Amino acid sequence: MTQRRWRAMKFGGTSVGSGSRMLHVADLVQQALQSHRVVVVASAAAGVTNALIAAAKAAEAGGDAALLAAPFRARHAEILVELAGALGGPQPALAREIDSIAAELENLLRGVTLLRDLPPTALAHISGLGERAACACLAAIFAVRNQPCRLLDPVEVLPCSGDPLAATPDTRQMYDRFASVRHGEHELCLMPGFFGGDGHGKRMSLGRGGSDWSGALAAAAIDAELLEIWTDVDGIASADPRLVGEAVRLPELSFDEAMELAHFGAKVLHPKTIAPAREKGIPVRVCDTFHPELPGTWIRAEVAPPEQPVRACTLLGQVALLTIAGPGMPGVPGVAARLFSALADRQISVIFITQASSECTISLGIATVDAERARQAIEQAFEAEIAARRVDPVELRVGLSILSVVGEGMRTRVGIAGTFLGALGQVGCNVVAIAQGSSERSISAVVADADAERGLRHVHHCFFGTRETVSLILCGLGTVGGRVLEQLAELQPTLATGPIHLELLGIASSSRFLVQRGGLDPRTAKQDLDERGEPGDQGALLAAVAREQPLQPILLDCTASASLAVDYPRILRAGLHLVAASKQANSASLWHYREIRRVAQRHRREFRYETNVGAGLPVMATLRSLLDGGDKVVQFEGILSGSLSLLCGLLDDGVPISQAVAQARAAGMTEPDPRDDLSGLDVARKVLILARETGMELELEQVQVSGLLPADFDASGPTEAFMARLPQLDERMAELVAQTKWEGSVLRYLARFSREGCQVGLQAVPLQQPLAAVRGGENAFAFLTAHYQPRPLVVRGYGAGAAVTASGVLADVLTIARSSLR
Repeated sequence: MTQRRWRAMKFGGTSVGSGSRMLHVADLVQQALQSHRVVVVASAAAGVTNALIAAAKAAEAGGDAALLAAPFRARHAEILVELAGALGGPQPALAREIDSIAAELENLLRGVTLLRDLPPTALAHISGLGERAACACLAAIFAVRNQPCRLLDPVEVLPCSGDPLAATPDTRQMYDRFASVRHGEHELCLMPGFFGGDGHGKRMSLGRGGSDWSGALAAAAIDAELLEIWTDVDGIASADPRLVGEAVRLPELSFDEAMELAHFGAKVLHPKTIAPAREKGIPVRVCDTFHPELPGTWIRAEVAPPEQPVRACTLLGQVALLTIAGPGMPGVPGVAARLFSALADRQISVIFITQASSECTISLGIATVDAERARQAIEQAFEAEIAARRVDPVELRVGLSILSVVGEGMRTRVGIAGTFLGALGQVGCNVVAIAQGSSERSISAVVADADAERGLRHVHHCFFGTRETVSLILCGLGTVGGRVLEQLAELQPTLATGPIHLELLGIASSSRFLVQRGGLDPRTAKQDLDERGEPGDQGALLAAVAREQPLQPILLDCTASASLAVDYPRILRAGLHLVAASKQANSASLWHYREIRRVAQRHRREFRYETNVGAGLPVMATLRSLLDGGDKVVQFEGILSGSLSLLCGLLDDGVPISQAVAQARAAGMTEPDPRDDLSGLDVARKVLILARETGMELELEQVQVSGLLPADFDASGPTEAFMARLPQLDERMAELVAQTKWEGSVLRYLARFSREGCQVGLQAVPLQQPLAAVRGGENAFAFLTAHYQPRPLVVRGYGAGAAVTASGVLADVLTIARSSLR
């Protein structure tokens, strides 16, 4: 009778992390036994290996062996209690086996304590005790269930050589030693992962995460039909789900893609796991222990072409970059060979390499833990050249990560590198070094640790078209800021299924701020600031935002703060886009106006201010459209203040100026102190901004400003005192209105600019002109241009009000967000 094919099942630490989970593993194995013979490779219970290594190091420092071994005993005692309830009572034989392993641990720790030394062979032995304990528990479960099981000792069947803590398996010998397994009668075999033996009875560790490798080696040694890696996630994702919430499960990968992903940091697989399966052509399935019904990820030799050119994005942290350069390197054969030989002699692995085409520079990426040893090794190898100044001293940079994109589809698509580097640039990630494999299956960039997660999330978004999270930081909680919060809350249902997610990352008043990961609820943000906000200035706010590493941060300036406007260049340099409802920055000095734009362009940040002039009316967009199309503004005239438009209309109707101002103030159409509107300074700022947009080089002081009130009127003192004196102007203003009407005109507060200059003031406008009809709070903007004449292009409407301004601010936000989707 032909024997059934083998299946290898490797279970990770979370899969065997408790008694109940071990029972579930046994269920999965027995289901597999219905169709296959099975080899099970088990890790230690989650957290045990770390605890064992920590105990060993504490023993080396003189710790008490019994106390250091106690957590291991306690953890497995809990598992035994849990198993006893499910297996019909205590299992004395299992208890003795666990006690024996714990006693072995205590004896080893005692020896380390006495010697104050932790040899690699001792650490390899200690660190593998968790796997032995987990397999003892699984064997006991199978025994109670009357399922015959052969326990394999890796010391006997997995021969290794080399570094005891990073051993190299001898796969040919292993295949021979598994002959009795392949041809034996046992349907189920059980083997601890993570370690092997040196041929003389000593344990050798395969290194951290080596249990996956053990599973793959066992699969190859038994000619398995399938290798399953059982873990706590449903397969391999397009990025680490802990860092990229929008990551998706990958249904399949090629062996080569999987090897690239594992090498560059994919957490689910050990980097060396795929090679044994690839060599034998054994399919690998990565699946979820706790949801076995889910499909997981299949890894095969041949897979269907991916829809996207990139299959997945990875991030490998704790990387250092060593650079060797010098005038004596070009054209000299053997430089790279000497470099790699020096590192190989110290058993230092190279993760990443890039060489300048001039041959003047070679950069290597290695694990940070090896950085200093690597630097010393290279400088020793090139000691003579460094002394002769033909080679520079080795440059070492730490605090780096390698961000990679991997996919078979990259070989047949153009523009992948451009998209990759462009995505990093969009979120302000500086690339330290870049390399592409000759297979064109991966592109890697070295970036600073501080930028790495942000870069990963945006690169994934650009390649996979996932939702873009735009993080808003709202400064100013007055009338406009309050309406922004209200409208942001109203927008959420509309945006819920779209490509953009607006998150209120932070808010700030003049003295306090609050930044919250995951975002604040706009409906309760003001209360949250009162209850949990912390004191601080703009610098403290920017530092708090930087710690959250948002992908697309946008600061909304809904204040009237001149100090915040001064900080715009710093905000842009910090990687934030800017949306300004405030006119302070754009009407500040011409140098500052230019500096904001220079910094925004250099750092590829957006600076939008559509509501500076016209609030919700499309004034700035219309002007930009004219200029972009090659048109030129010859002259501009406009009514730029809704409050002054209302006042002039009331004066037309015969309302005394004192009553007109009081009515406008009561309706909320003026500032709390109406003199802020009546002075004309706000209109002057607006017309200055428009003039500057057309290319005019003006300072605010160059705008000729005449207020609505006569210059000789005493407008000093407190607001209420000023309001009490206003009736003194009623008769005088009524006479002016009457005289203007007799002349066939009406009074309007106009702003005007042309090549002759820029003026703001109360003017008589003939009734036949378009601006004469603008009143009651309306704004109007008349652009006489090279293309629009003799009749100007007019934009007219009710642009004032906090609600309209808030809508314009959020429209600017969405414009920036949508630009990142393209």
